Amino acid sequence: MDRVREIVEQLCRVVPDRRPGSSGNGDAVDYVARRFREAGWDVSLSEFACLDWVGGEGEVTIGAESVRLVPSPYGLGVDATGPVRIATRKQDLSSGDISDSVLVVAGDLVSEPLTPKAYPFYGSDEHTAIIEALEVAQPIAIVSVTGKHPALCGALDPFPWIEDGDFEIPAAAVRPSDAGVLLESEGKRAGISIEARRIPSNARNVVARRGPSDRRLVVCAHIDTKPGTPGAVDNAAGVAALVTLADQLGHDRELSVGVELLAVNGEDHFAAPGEVAWLEANEGRLDTIELFINIDGAGYREGATAFSFYNVDPQRADTTREAFTRFDDLVEGPQWFQSDHAIFAMGGRPALAFTTELVEEMLAELFHADTDTPDHIEPARIVNIATAMETLITDW
Repeated sequence: MDRVREIVEQLCRVVPDRRPGSSGNGDAVDYVARRFREAGWDVSLSEFACLDWVGGEGEVTIGAESVRLVPSPYGLGVDATGPVRIATRKQDLSSGDISDSVLVVAGDLVSEPLTPKAYPFYGSDEHTAIIEALEVAQPIAIVSVTGKHPALCGALDPFPWIEDGDFEIPAAAVRPSDAGVLLESEGKRAGISIEARRIPSNARNVVARRGPSDRRLVVCAHIDTKPGTPGAVDNAAGVAALVTLADQLGHDRELSVGVELLAVNGEDHFAAPGEVAWLEANEGRLDTIELFINIDGAGYREGATAFSFYNVDPQRADTTREAFTRFDDLVEGPQWFQSDHAIFAMGGRPALAFTTELVEEMLAELFHADTDTPDHIEPARIVNIATAMETLITDW
């Protein structure tokens, strides 16, 4: 448990954070790779291009009044003036006077975040139509009036309506409680400034391997974070479980099935670049994976750890359930799809996922926010997840 605490604290300590392409992310990758090597695993670091981003302050000024804004992650900066235009429905975006305006979007139009243009694993025709309408209208900037959307944006308040490094219109968000002056300023002249900068960069996945290569189990945890969060529960705890499992399966264990430990880089990035890079590297070899195990949002100090099955043979699932009964803090929970196992689950391939039993509470209070600190972790839960996986692999 002391080692687990040390791993989580080390991953949460990197500067500025673990967003892909940042120096902190690189330090975290080097640290985990070293821990895998010390445990006797063959380690490779696969590099890929990605977009890093730095954001600062945001503000819109109307006459003598000003409103603070939260820049949209991976968006562009701006310093300009234009008339305020307000849109609450998709049809409002086709108005001819939006061009060169400060476009304020509110109501049902911003009820959920837009799927990034190039997100590789799913899309939305409705979201695509909204994005295309915005790109045709060409406002000088977009200010979305949003609150919280825990299912997709965690504890962020306001959540970013647009989080997309391929979208070329500057964007920011503001809470409804702070947006009164904006919503009453249709047609008025406004100045808007958003501090943001995109940085072409590179990041790396960490892959540790042992055992045969013709049949394998892949155990995955994403190492990256959203900008500005320490990412303890999301997902330093999952990476700590990988490192603990690497130690438990140590130098002298003979494995009759291959095991691949994957610290993937990009689950919290708008383009999922690490997942795409890993899939490309495994093209034609996915059928050798007998089970994909994912850990995300586990190790939370409250509640139990929840596991869930996806396309797993019923007899194998029953055997695994029975093996897990020795752990008092492991319970079977509902299926969920907001993490890397969904890549396999939605493709009909077998997967197993670990998260917290109190996932809704954790999403609303911790995920993606600066509140996700190591004091929310219970190391014993992480040790039990690693030991449960060791049991599964041994039985396999």
